[in-house]
Amino acid sequence: MEQSKKIANRNSIIFALIYGATYLPAVWLLKHRVFGQPISIIIAIVPIIAFSIFILKLIKAFSVMDEVKQRVQLEAVVIGFSLTAMLVMILFLLSLCDISNPGWFGYANLLGYCWLFYFVGWFISKKKYGI
Repeated sequence: MEQSKKIANRNSIIFALIYGATYLPAVWLLKHRVFGQPISIIIAIVPIIAFSIFILKLIKAFSVMDEVKQRVQLEAVVIGFSLTAMLVMILFLLSLCDISNPGWFGYANLLGYCWLFYFVGWFISKKKYGI
């Protein structure tokens, strides 16, 4: 049982790194328009496939966690989702006032904030449960 936990955790970390290794170059290539549209679409799809596999491996890793670690992850996701929803609402309301800064709060940056908010939730939850 302990070996399957280690394998599941290692696989989720490996696919998270693969996702990051495909996402960042894809953003750079698409931002600088290095290729034509058909190739650009393929480049845009590759990180999505890597992220999908990462999510599947992450769900498998959650299924072998004990109840406390599952609760920590659930609370981290809830806190991260709540903060992301609040940020989107604030950005929407500010855009209605013609106050926005796409350099700081564009779609690409929003993804980074989602991860940041998840890790904030994870830190708070880990501290709460003393893990």
